[in-house]
Amino acid sequence: MKTMVSKTIASLVAVTLLTTVALIGSESKIVPFHKAAAAAAQTVQSAADTVPSDAAVRDGVAKLLKTAEQLREAVMTGDEAKVKEYGPELEENWSKIEDEIKPQYPGIYAQVEKFLNPTVSGTQASSIDNDAILKLDDQLIQVLNELSQNLTQVDQVKAGATKLIGLTNDMKAAIDAGDEAKIKEIGPKLEEVWSTFEDGVKPRNAALYAEIEKSLNPEVAGSQKTPIDTQNLAQLNDNLTEAVTKLLQSIK
Repeated sequence: MKTMVSKTIASLVAVTLLTTVALIGSESKIVPFHKAAAAAAQTVQSAADTVPSDAAVRDGVAKLLKTAEQLREAVMTGDEAKVKEYGPELEENWSKIEDEIKPQYPGIYAQVEKFLNPTVSGTQASSIDNDAILKLDDQLIQVLNELSQNLTQVDQVKAGATKLIGLTNDMKAAIDAGDEAKIKEIGPKLEEVWSTFEDGVKPRNAALYAEIEKSLNPEVAGSQKTPIDTQNLAQLNDNLTEAVTKLLQSIK
């Protein structure tokens, strides 16, 4: 994403700096270079403000994937009202990030378009073909998982998993010491660190993703209770440490 932003900014700078002659009526005025440079900087900043950050694009893909999964569930349960609701949401979520995806991953972009457009159309048909929508949506989910994996690099997953294990070790020490204040402090940090790389885990290993979520979510919730069930929390923390360790070992 940064490559395209840099090219856009470079072009804007060149155009603004070269256009130093301002025509007023029939006369020409030479614009001082420092004023042209200032105008260029302002134009560049305005352009940069409108371009989604890498994190925003990753979040957008995650939201799109979640909507596709919700659509799948609605089709499976025969909830036609939800099917009609989630279809347009797919298009809305995709429209916010597609311009950033296309230049970086043109092949994946084409695949998303191939499956998303007929999926959206199918959800709005007067007679909904659940089998057709389900097939298209499953293919869309597969492509979005691939895109999510590309956006979250292996090094980012490794770094996040390593940091998470550090926190589970700190949690174990706090539990063993009976330090409830420390337990309450560490609990939310588990979720905070997990959120920085979880989108890169699910497409790589859905089973381990589910295993981590199964332990992490109740551990975070349990760490904030009063009184704290340290025995249950210790078991959840051990399970989380084991799952994250397996994740690290599985990453190529």
